[in-house]
Amino acid sequence: MKSTWLTACVVAAVAILCLAQAKPDEPAEVPPPAADSLQGTEAGQVRDDNSLKMKLVWCPQGLVTMEDVEIVEDAPAKQWRRKIVPVKAVLSRGYWLGKYEVTQAEWKQVMGTEPWKGEKYAKEGDNCAVTFVSWHDATAFCEKLTEEEHKAGRLSDDWEFALPTEAEWEHGCRAGTETKFSFGDDASALGEYAWFRNNAFDVERQYAHRVGQKKPNRWGLYDMHGNVWEWCLDAYQHKLPGGPDPVVKKIDAKGRVNRGGGWADFPTSCQSAKRSTNSPDIRGVDLGFRVALRLGSQAEPGADVRSTIDK
Repeated sequence: MKSTWLTACVVAAVAILCLAQAKPDEPAEVPPPAADSLQGTEAGQVRDDNSLKMKLVWCPQGLVTMEDVEIVEDAPAKQWRRKIVPVKAVLSRGYWLGKYEVTQAEWKQVMGTEPWKGEKYAKEGDNCAVTFVSWHDATAFCEKLTEEEHKAGRLSDDWEFALPTEAEWEHGCRAGTETKFSFGDDASALGEYAWFRNNAFDVERQYAHRVGQKKPNRWGLYDMHGNVWEWCLDAYQHKLPGGPDPVVKKIDAKGRVNRGGGWADFPTSCQSAKRSTNSPDIRGVDLGFRVALRLGSQAEPGADVRSTIDK
């Protein structure tokens, strides 16, 4: 009994001594999270443990069947036609994808600017999707957010915020589906999930809307169809690469990939497989982005996925 009391006194004394030595104006050091703690466990899982309280949705590793378009000759008809070609891509590691498109409030908190200010086709509002940002601007946002989260100890060194690759974007958009849209093939239901030409441009609501007002897809991701075109990491090339963890990296590329369609577009431009491209310098009325949180390029590669592709 006596030794237990003595031990308790010693522990208390040490604690008091440590508190006395700590300087009140110096924040306590927070150890960075273990890499494993950033791994999700199931599709649709949400986390928001970042300075922006930005909600991120877990997208698990797996196969995504993307769609490419080839122009082929129809010899009997003596004409050329478009042919849809499936392209298999496999993501060997899961990643987090923004539940919503990046908002004006989030942009201002990280970058301190308002690129949409005074623009004709822009509505101001903290929860409105950010627009008038180039690919370079969006990349800078991701890099700055990564740096801040690393410094604050909220993000381990081998994880980073970045633009999603084209394959990551489509994997998240489809959420396990293989239909034209994440909700099926019926374009008449698009208004329940997206701001597009019919319910925005044609009715004088010609601006990027507040995020999250429409229905989400199966994994809980909002506005994957419509509202704003979203920048992807990839340089644009006509043919989709497919294969394990595909990404097209061309530093001098004239175009970067945009996905998802925007508030001025017809339903065909809002399909899960629809691809577009713009100069990385352009700042458009319906160009925005959402972020991905993934293991960086310096991390160990993911599981071998070649056998999955062959299936």
